[in-house]
Amino acid sequence: MKELWVKNGLVFTERGFLEVNIRIMDGRIDSLIKSESGPLLEKTGPMIDASGCLVVPGFIDAHVHFNDPGRTDWEGIETGSRAAAIGGTTTIFDMPLNCAPSVTDLKTLMDKKEYLTSMSHVDYALWGGMTETNLTNSLELSEMSEGIIGWKAFMSESGIDDFRFVSPDGLKQAMQAAKDHNRILALHAEWNEEIDKLTVFYKPRLGINERRAFLASRPIAAEAKAVSYALELAAQYGTALHFVHISSARVIELIEQAKKSGVNVTVETCPHYLIFDEEDFINCGAILKCAPPLRPREEVEGLWDCIQKGWIDTIGSDHSPCLYSMKTTESIWDAWGGIQGVQFTWLSLMDEALKRGIKLKQILPLGTANVAERFGIAHRKGRIRPGLDADLVLFRLNESTIADKQSLAFRNAYSPYENREFLLKVKKTILRGKVIYDDQSGVTKEKLGICL
Repeated sequence: MKELWVKNGLVFTERGFLEVNIRIMDGRIDSLIKSESGPLLEKTGPMIDASGCLVVPGFIDAHVHFNDPGRTDWEGIETGSRAAAIGGTTTIFDMPLNCAPSVTDLKTLMDKKEYLTSMSHVDYALWGGMTETNLTNSLELSEMSEGIIGWKAFMSESGIDDFRFVSPDGLKQAMQAAKDHNRILALHAEWNEEIDKLTVFYKPRLGINERRAFLASRPIAAEAKAVSYALELAAQYGTALHFVHISSARVIELIEQAKKSGVNVTVETCPHYLIFDEEDFINCGAILKCAPPLRPREEVEGLWDCIQKGWIDTIGSDHSPCLYSMKTTESIWDAWGGIQGVQFTWLSLMDEALKRGIKLKQILPLGTANVAERFGIAHRKGRIRPGLDADLVLFRLNESTIADKQSLAFRNAYSPYENREFLLKVKKTILRGKVIYDDQSGVTKEKLGICL
C-alpha cells in the first residue's frame, strides 16, 4: 500500500479549518490526525510539508467547454485540464457542445469517452446534450443517461449549429425525460423569442454604441422569463433542475422562492459575473462577451449578497474558449461569446471574497462539497474526509499570483483575467494522492485524470 502524509497545514474540514495531518493510503484519505500527535508520525513514509498553507478539497468545476474532440484548436482537454490543475481544480464536467460533433447521441458519447482516455490532467465527467432534435428518442436518451453526469439544454440559440435549443413545448419533453432517467437537467435560461425580437430591433440601429446595443438585446427580463417558465415545469414534472451561469440577483431570488416551495432546483453563477460588470464590457469589448451578458454593478453586488445569504449553490467557470481571431471581429455581434477563465476561477473568487471580508468557509463549499452533493459524487469527491479521494489544494495567503501572459496555460493565451493580481497562490494541486501541479516545477507530464 502506498502511503503519503500531508503535514503541518491548516486543513479545511467539515468542522472548519483545523491543524491536522492527513494520512493518504493508495490515493484515498485514510485519516486525519491532530498535529500535536507529532511524535506518532516520526516513522511515517513520504510526506508533503504544508507549513504556512491552507489545505482545501480539490475544486470541482461543473461547467467547462474543452471542445475536444473536433475543435482542439480552440482548446482541447489537454490544455484545458492543465490550466484547471494550475488553478486548483481536480475534477471538471465537460459540456456536450463546442466539441464536434456535439454529444447528443450514444455513439458520439462513447466515441468521446474513448477519445479522451489518458488525455486529461484532472478527473472528469461528461454532460449529455438534450436538444430539440433528440427529445423524442427515448431509447437513445435512456442509454446515454448511464454514461453522463447530467443533461444540458439551451432555451435560446447556443451558437453551435448541431446543438439546437429546446422550444417551450420541447422543454416539457426535456423535463419528463430527465425525470425518467433520474438525471439533473441543467439549463441555459434565456427566453429566445425575446432575444430575437430585441436583436432585430437593436442590431441595425445607428447612433447607438454597438456594445450597449448587444447588452440591451439580452436583458435580465429574458433571463427571468426563462427561469420562471422552467421552474413552473420543474414543479409540475418533479425534475431535478440546475440553472447555469445566472447573472442577476433578481433571478436568483426567483429560484430561492421556488426552493422554499419544494422545487428540486440549484443555481450556479460564475466568477465573471461576480467581478466584471457591463462597463467593463463596454470598455474591453469581445474578450468579455458572454451570454447572459455582464450586468450593471448593482447586480454584481446583488450576487455577492446572494452568496452571503446562501442562495447560490455552486460556482462554475463556464470556460468557453475560442481562437483569438474570433474575438477580434469588426462587429461585436459576430464575436464569439465565451470567457477563458478556468485557470483563475478559484483564485479570483477567493481573492474577491477575502477583499470583501467574506470567510473562506462560506466560499469553499461552492466549488467542492456543494457540487459533489448535487451531482452524486460526494462518496468520492468534495471534502477532506476519510474514505474519499485525496484531492487536495495547498495555497498560501501570504503570496500573490499575477496573471501575466506567460503564465496563461490555455491553448490560446488570452483572458480577461490577464494582468490581474490575486492575493493568494496555489502551491500544489493533488489528485488522488499524487501531485499534479507544483508552483515550482509546474504541471506533471503524466496525465492521471480518469472519467468518473
